Amino acid sequence: MRRTNTFKLSPTKEQEQKLFLLAENCARMFNEINYKRRQSLFSKNFDWNTDFFYHKYKKVIGSATAQQVTRKNNEAWKSFFALLRLKKQGKLPKHIRKVSPPGYWKDRKTGKRVLTILIRCNCYKLSDKRLKLPFNLEINWKGQNKWKGKKQGRLEIRYDNLSKKWYAHMPVEVEKPPPLPPPLHQLKGDKKKKKEAYVDLGVKVPIMVWVDGEVFGYKANSMLSDWWYWNTEKIAKHQEELKKKNNKHVSKRLKALYRKRKRRFRDKVNKIVKDFMEKCWAKGVSEIVCGDLRDIRKSANFNKKSNSMIHNFWSVGHVYKRLKEKAEEYGIKTVRIDERGTSSTCPRCSSKKIMRHKRLFKCKECKLEAHRDAVGCVNIGNIRLAQEDGNMFPAGVVNGAVARPSLATLHSVA
Repeated sequence: MRRTNTFKLSPTKEQEQKLFLLAENCARMFNEINYKRRQSLFSKNFDWNTDFFYHKYKKVIGSATAQQVTRKNNEAWKSFFALLRLKKQGKLPKHIRKVSPPGYWKDRKTGKRVLTILIRCNCYKLSDKRLKLPFNLEINWKGQNKWKGKKQGRLEIRYDNLSKKWYAHMPVEVEKPPPLPPPLHQLKGDKKKKKEAYVDLGVKVPIMVWVDGEVFGYKANSMLSDWWYWNTEKIAKHQEELKKKNNKHVSKRLKALYRKRKRRFRDKVNKIVKDFMEKCWAKGVSEIVCGDLRDIRKSANFNKKSNSMIHNFWSVGHVYKRLKEKAEEYGIKTVRIDERGTSSTCPRCSSKKIMRHKRLFKCKECKLEAHRDAVGCVNIGNIRLAQEDGNMFPAGVVNGAVARPSLATLHSVA
């Protein structure tokens, strides 16, 4: 597994001046390399050679750092050409609408360079209190060295313009083997059975899961109320003040408010995902099957409040990403399947004659009443079972699993 430790640096004034100088020259080198390559691309005579820039900057930022800046730019261009090949083959991911050449390390709005320093993996050393860097720099750091492994990657030091602080990001190859779920400890060979958890991702219920005939989920009441508070009480009021006083739309304080709202949201998502993964681990789940919702925003057109929640509050991509990353730590696989029709089909009789009111799902044929999100995750399970058996969408697989689960089965977010 590849994970990243993030540290907050506490340099002295002299050390900070050195960091600014290094970061400015790294950004200049990257931008000059990028400019040459962009111009050669537009003239249809692409030039990959960067020896001139390496020799120009190696005495200023060090040969190792100059090498890493060149590699960083190489990675960006290789990714660009890979996307171009996919576009020609018609295999470009749906969420990518336009393939553009790599951009510069520069903020378009302010015109300032993005200050980043790249340190080769064998040119820095992290101790309990200090970070040793080239140019005789030993900087104090704060944070948690959570991920430890034998192989450390390229260190990236960035300057945050909002907080006026320096942060170091250290990637690590974690070699720790994933733990086996408790029920599988005593099983050997073919006796180990594959157990799946079927997950429906939603707005008011971020995660609803069906596993072992049990349905449970997590409420987003506190997440939504917190988001609305920051959106209406903090951000909207500050935007109104900006408009009246300075006739502006952007400020540092506004950016800081947006960041704080995002961090509070992601903190609650992390707590939900952690608790959910611990429950899956305890139940011996080996695979998590999620509904694929990547194109849901294209067809989402409801009232103003609902659209705001779907398009602004709900970050389904981030939730799935955290699910996948956390599951990897427990040795659990994650897959996505098409979930079209899962919220409009009865899981008991497969009827389409249903009634939905708020979070209530009611089938007019078999009279099943259940939580809408519970129906969704059970139908995802039905589709998955049908795929594995090679049959059509099965009926009657539920066996009462969604017999109107109450809110007692939904866990609150801390």
